[in-house]
Amino acid sequence: MATSVKTQANALLAGVSLAAAASYPWAQGSVLLDFVHHTALAATIGGLADWWGVTAIFEKPFNIAAPGTDMLRRRYADLQEGLTDFVCTDLLSPQNVMLAVENESFARLLTEHFSEPQNVDSARSVLQPLADEVLHKLNTQEAEQLLLAEVPRYLPSLHLSDILLDVAQRAIANNRLDGIWVLLLKEGKRLLHCAEFTALLRGMAQRAEAHYTQDSILRDFFVSGEAEKLLPYFVEALERLLDDLGDGSSELRRMLDNWLLAKLEELRHDIAFQNWINDKAAQLVLDNALALRAELRQQNSDWLFALAQEKIAELAQDEDKLAQTDSVLKKLLAQALELKQDALRQLISEKLAGFKRDDVIGKLQAKVGDDLQNIRISGTVIGGLLGAVLFMVAAMAERLVG
Repeated sequence: MATSVKTQANALLAGVSLAAAASYPWAQGSVLLDFVHHTALAATIGGLADWWGVTAIFEKPFNIAAPGTDMLRRRYADLQEGLTDFVCTDLLSPQNVMLAVENESFARLLTEHFSEPQNVDSARSVLQPLADEVLHKLNTQEAEQLLLAEVPRYLPSLHLSDILLDVAQRAIANNRLDGIWVLLLKEGKRLLHCAEFTALLRGMAQRAEAHYTQDSILRDFFVSGEAEKLLPYFVEALERLLDDLGDGSSELRRMLDNWLLAKLEELRHDIAFQNWINDKAAQLVLDNALALRAELRQQNSDWLFALAQEKIAELAQDEDKLAQTDSVLKKLLAQALELKQDALRQLISEKLAGFKRDDVIGKLQAKVGDDLQNIRISGTVIGGLLGAVLFMVAAMAERLVG
């Protein structure tokens, strides 16, 4: 198709050039031939100018090294850099990639992929040697020593105490502990009426009364045996206090929340608390890791694959977990894209450098050849039209002046 358009452009340029040359000897004696001559001459000039411009993009016209000719070869390094920037920054930027896949569920694709037996078998054939090696290494003394040494050293960098305190403070500030308060207050009211607590209160009342009436006949006369009658009122007052604690809008609850927030803020700067949290977390991780290690000693890689298939099947049936997993996978992809931008740029640059310059220019010329040849045709036609208009304007002006 490009050759056909180029042939048309060449034929048109040749035709107007012949018309300009053929009409020249008789142009002075005939207005019509003069018009044809000037129109064809202008079309020839326009066609030649556009032919020079189009040809100069890819090569040297007539092998003349004029300024601006053979542009792509001279600026090939800039072209490579521009293509690399366009692909990395505009086309394959992390934002554009994530925008393209935002409506795709990676988690569902994952579960659908591993629902096919042949895909499971393929994954097993690749991963089973690695899984067997991992299980074997987990049974070594070195792995246990590494675990015991590295976990306690790594955990402080996670700032677990700050995370726990942030969660607790936000929960208190946003009234997220109402459910816990309801359970605690319900249990508190139950304790107020249990026999053990009633007996405790009765004993305390009797001791207080005995201490109050000691060495006082008059006090003994007025309060003897009366203290126990106050116990129901005391219990009722405690119930009202618990109700106030359960009411998130009460003044007592507000005071308690503020006190808790202040205490949590104090703990944020308590080194002993931070060390205690890290020690407990390290112990928890180590206990579970060593327990898993002991369990793995009794298993082989088939157990791992069976467990993985079971979890994938459960994931496929739970829309909430699918959504959560998809969100995690997309976040990981976005992070990977951000981290690999420099590597992507280097890869594209190396790939472009691997192509021969003439091959790349040839491909570009083949892709845009038709449009460039159409520019030549348009230039020839527009040049001819302008020549015709200018000839008519000049002829009218000459008649008016004459």
